[in-house]
Amino acid sequence: MKRLILLIIILSVVSLIDSPAQKRKADRAYASFKAGEYYDAIDLFKDAYSKAKRSDRETRAELGYMIAEAYRLTNDPRNAETWYRLAVRSATSKPEAQYWLAESLKKTGKYQQAIEEFRKYKQVAPSDSRADQQIRACELSLEWERNPEAYRVEELKDLNSRFSDFSPAYGRDDFGVIYFTSSRDDAAGSKTHGATGQSFTDIFESRIDKKSKWSTPIPVDDLNSESEDGTPSFTSDYMQVFFTRCEAGKRETKGCVIMFAERSGDKWGDAKNTGILPDSLVAAHPSISSDGLTLYFVSDMPGGSGLKDIYYVNRNDESDEWSAPRNLGTDINTPGNDLFPHIRDDGTLYFASDGHIGMGGLDIFKAVPQPDGSWVVQNMKAPINGFADDFGISFERGNEKGIFSSTRKGRGNDDLYTFELPPLRFNVTGLIKDEKTGQPIQGSVVRLIASDGSNLQAETGQGGDFRFSLRPDVDYIFLASKQGYLNGKERETTKNQEKSRDFMVTIPLTAIDKPIELPNIFYDFGK
Repeated sequence: MKRLILLIIILSVVSLIDSPAQKRKADRAYASFKAGEYYDAIDLFKDAYSKAKRSDRETRAELGYMIAEAYRLTNDPRNAETWYRLAVRSATSKPEAQYWLAESLKKTGKYQQAIEEFRKYKQVAPSDSRADQQIRACELSLEWERNPEAYRVEELKDLNSRFSDFSPAYGRDDFGVIYFTSSRDDAAGSKTHGATGQSFTDIFESRIDKKSKWSTPIPVDDLNSESEDGTPSFTSDYMQVFFTRCEAGKRETKGCVIMFAERSGDKWGDAKNTGILPDSLVAAHPSISSDGLTLYFVSDMPGGSGLKDIYYVNRNDESDEWSAPRNLGTDINTPGNDLFPHIRDDGTLYFASDGHIGMGGLDIFKAVPQPDGSWVVQNMKAPINGFADDFGISFERGNEKGIFSSTRKGRGNDDLYTFELPPLRFNVTGLIKDEKTGQPIQGSVVRLIASDGSNLQAETGQGGDFRFSLRPDVDYIFLASKQGYLNGKERETTKNQEKSRDFMVTIPLTAIDKPIELPNIFYDFGK
């Protein structure tokens, strides 16, 4: 998950056991790890591990565990799995190693193996409820893979690079301009981030041409700085943009703030700090409402539900100061990371989380506001989500299509993907047949009567078949008639159908060209 790491990882001091026998490179490895320079730490820990005596199993086990931890924190679950496996085999194995081994398997799509490892973790940590939730998540993931949603997902190859590309936002009302975050070459921030091994991120822009091809992305110089810049969000008139800026030194986080700038012609004015939080606290991942009066963002400020929570601030008009931040509550926020909010015009909130039940690390969730102030949260399932990290979604206004970010290609880098929910399409194919012989009846008249008032008619061909296109959310009756037969009918409905479907109906007709025999009925005289 190589994306604005400073936005979502707040470095904490890790308590580790020092010993006089530690070698200098091991000391440097621990120092790099504590500073969040995980890429450097991996090499240093591996060097120390290779030089540790085989007889010193405790030291080797600790160093192996730290290598696994560094791989996990650089979002490399495949390598993390290898080292966690070594760690759990040690006589001094930590319960956390077992948990993160299972988590690494889940993040590489090995759901059945992950279930087995989470069950082993339950044996060593029976009071940790995370195991049961993760087992349930793996079971649901297998089901969602078997029965994916109807979205079409494609890689946006025109924009992706070998570096991290993520958090897209449309910059024009015809959706022909995209702004996104990237650590590719040409970024203004020339420093290399120790947690990602890549350059600091910047905001880039691309435009679509008449052949529907996106232009080579270029940095938005008016918005970028020597710090990390990214995660843009536009007002509905595209005259203001909000984004994140993180000041950082070599081994310290100086803070992340939400900036905004106003458009002047083809240029952006000077970026200013929104000031929604003190500089000592982190504010990141902004999403501005369509009326420009509510700003959603992510923070790790004290008093939240978990590691990172989603908050919001209000104002009465654009000249007002922002209100005090309010937490979105436990319907949205979890003990884990809840990130990358995106608010749509209808008030539906989309966000990424690793705390709700999901398929991988970060999954994208849809939250619908309720009249009582609560939220109904749903996982967007496959193919939007998968075993990798999926996050940073953006929609075309009024359409069920857009762009999101994912690490699904397996390289650890973030890439951009388009998605679209095709319109629901329903058809019915029917057969009219003789009830007694089973033979198709040619020339039958079939009437379609619909609850939306439509009324159609067709005649069966040589095979006794007919076909109609149906509309969503409508009840249908099919009436079949043919001279010499009693009429027949069948019913179908497209109500509550969430996926396109072809219906099949068969209507048997009873012949009346022969006398219909009725049994003798005898009545008493005078009755």
